Amino acid sequence: MNSTRIKNFFAILCKIMISGLIAFAVLTLICCLYYNLPVHSEDKDGAADYKWKPGMFYSRGTEGFAAGRINNDGFNDPFDYKEGMEISTLVMGSSQMEAFNVGQKESTAAQLGQLMKDKTVYNIGVSGHNLLTCVCNLEKALEKYRPSDCVVIETGNIRYSVEDLTAALEGTLPEITARAGGILGLLQRNQYLRLLYMQLSNYKDGAADNADTDTAPEKTEAADPALNGELLDKLMKKVSAAAAPYGIKVIIVYHPEISIAPDGGFTADTDAEALEVFKKSCAENGVVFSDMTEPFRNAYLRDSTLPYGFTNTSVGKGHLNKYGHAMVAEELYKLISEVN
Repeated sequence: MNSTRIKNFFAILCKIMISGLIAFAVLTLICCLYYNLPVHSEDKDGAADYKWKPGMFYSRGTEGFAAGRINNDGFNDPFDYKEGMEISTLVMGSSQMEAFNVGQKESTAAQLGQLMKDKTVYNIGVSGHNLLTCVCNLEKALEKYRPSDCVVIETGNIRYSVEDLTAALEGTLPEITARAGGILGLLQRNQYLRLLYMQLSNYKDGAADNADTDTAPEKTEAADPALNGELLDKLMKKVSAAAAPYGIKVIIVYHPEISIAPDGGFTADTDAEALEVFKKSCAENGVVFSDMTEPFRNAYLRDSTLPYGFTNTSVGKGHLNKYGHAMVAEELYKLISEVN
């Protein structure tokens, strides 16, 4: 009797395990199209803290619907990089410029390239690379890609803590690890586990269901506004110094978060005092500052177009959609035409 029960137990256990493996395989197969991010790769040139494995297919349906191929250099560009190629504008930034949520030809860099026609715009935006990280990588990025006209750095934030500003100036800002090896490197090769990790991380951090970035929250508290402004001024001097040997302009493009009130009113979630300090630091150090607040507002008032949000996400939240990328590209095109 006991022998029969043991056999039945193991038979049931085997069926459960087999069913689990089949379910895992099916979910992984579905995620190959629904949430298929590339594998991290180390950027030995230092232009970014990490990049993606060259040549990999990616797709994402959690926020917008997009698919494409990572170029031979490890970035999300619709063309491959060739050593010594003439680049007029280099674009740096976070997942907003990386643009995994829209088609490759709908990103800010791609649309800017279309507007500039005979000039090459190259995009090295990668998830998690906020303004401070990009500034730390700027010297290496310019050394490798040598843009002839300008470098664009995207940011969704203009308030930084004294701690983070100091770290960026001293070169002690923690790098974003590539996670290309070990157990994490192995696990990220499974699309379903990658999706599960993102969902669990968002749940733990209390993030929105569409916040599927690899970005850690930025510290924005400024205990001493005067000191914060002084450090920000030094940061802009560092930016200008990095660009000076190449004779190019630096453009920082700021895109604020927005809110739509129940009565339809448009609000940009920007600290007005911090914005003035940031603009002043840029102006006094030869850095061109582009604020997307008014272009976003005008588009909404004109025809209710919002720069953020997709059919499968919250309205006006998350990453730039194709309309938001187009607005940023158009503003950058105007600025670049004026300063060059």
